[in-house]
Amino acid sequence: MITLPLPEIVVDGLSLPECPRWHDGALYFSDITAGRVHRLNADDSTELLYESSTDFIGGLGFLNNGDLLAAASKQRQVLRIVDGKAEVFADLSGLCPYVLNDMIVIDNNAYVGQPGYDPWGAHMDKMPDPADVLFANTEGSVSVAASDLMSPNGIAVSPDGSTLYVAESTGNRISCFTRDSATGALSNRRVFATLPDGGIPDGICLDDEGAVWAAMPIAVTPNAYLSGLGVVRLVEGGQVTHVVPVGEGRRALACAFGGPDRKSLYICTVPEFHGSAAASEGHGRLERISLDFIGAGRP
Repeated sequence: MITLPLPEIVVDGLSLPECPRWHDGALYFSDITAGRVHRLNADDSTELLYESSTDFIGGLGFLNNGDLLAAASKQRQVLRIVDGKAEVFADLSGLCPYVLNDMIVIDNNAYVGQPGYDPWGAHMDKMPDPADVLFANTEGSVSVAASDLMSPNGIAVSPDGSTLYVAESTGNRISCFTRDSATGALSNRRVFATLPDGGIPDGICLDDEGAVWAAMPIAVTPNAYLSGLGVVRLVEGGQVTHVVPVGEGRRALACAFGGPDRKSLYICTVPEFHGSAAASEGHGRLERISLDFIGAGRP
């Protein structure tokens, strides 16, 4: 296992940064509890693209025409955002009992995760229920894409669109599915990697060698490289080959490759929190490290 250098700080002063997405020469990311969507431009300047005064904003993705989609967590809707204004793209409230989480969009199909409990409310201390990955598309179809997952969280898709990966946070594993490019249907569920020592994965992304990079936000063991302090690179079967630390007292929530050559790994981090993400308010960061690996697929 190789431990890489600490990343540089690109943006500071965020609340709960998550769901980074490289698109059309810029990095988009949400600030969940602030209800905001930001864009990081090539010169590292940031723009506020959308702000909700009533909801938390999680997963992001893009339709084929470039329109931005965002998961409104508490309302359990996927929003289409154009020129700073939002309209409902899909209402998932009938399929999601708690809140929405991360999302990936490919071929006008949105796949949306849910934690199986409400991390913001009265259900925070209960064990998560088995939960579904939900599906929505531009034709108005809303359905369950995959069921019986343990806190389906980060989602990624292979470069050819044929494999969809899901981080099952409380299942301590990365699962994958065969994806039908014509219908968007998922099948042939299997385990890509079980996390060593019960590690808990959050946001994920892929490289061109077929490995999964997983943010590990929650400490579960004294093991240094899986103590919730960085991003790990996993090959199929679960071996950890590389670790990106994010500094003492911080946790990595999500990651995505970006930059002109897709060799920059962007990482969303917050201070170590105990029982409430509110402790990170104003101290969230977007960080970046240049790597020899090349990002692949989505995000």
